Amino acid sequence: MPLISRKYPGKSAEEIYEKVDQVMQRLTVKMGLKYDKAPEEKAGKISKMGISGKYLAKPGEVTVDLHFPMLIPGALKKKVQDDIERRLDGLFA
Repeated sequence: MPLISRKYPGKSAEEIYEKVDQVMQRLTVKMGLKYDKAPEEKAGKISKMGISGKYLAKPGEVTVDLHFPMLIPGALKKKVQDDIERRLDGLFA
């Protein structure tokens, strides 16, 4: 499944986590997903009806690992992935 990684040189794990957390909060409300965050680990999880994903912020980068059930249409998978990638690309813009 899609693994999205973005690098942010010079940014701490805390700075990245705070920004990604804001993005995930907005995205999960928009898409009706469940969101569990783990601030102490600089990580979080999203889920709903078989769709799941997790992210981990480390110094200078973040990775997002998405999993979709086989029954989810390719167009929806692409929409979710593209939306996350676009938001990560503009994280510190």
